[in-house]
Amino acid sequence: MLGEGMGQTISSATDMISYAGELRRAAKRESAPGMAQKIEQSASHLEKTAISQVAKDAGPRLGKLLDTLV
Repeated sequence: MLGEGMGQTISSATDMISYAGELRRAAKRESAPGMAQKIEQSASHLEKTAISQVAKDAGPRLGKLLDTLV
């Protein structure tokens, strides 16, 4: 799947997390250490963006949700 749809925007947090997982798997298969590191950094950035989007969308409800989980 990597490489397919390059240039398209991933807007949903679910898709971001899913694609980040694909990036991490691709990084493990990559033989060039420098490229593997760049792919891993991209996956990390995508996950952080997804989490940020979820937190922004949830707003104050996120704190309530976390309180119920603890």
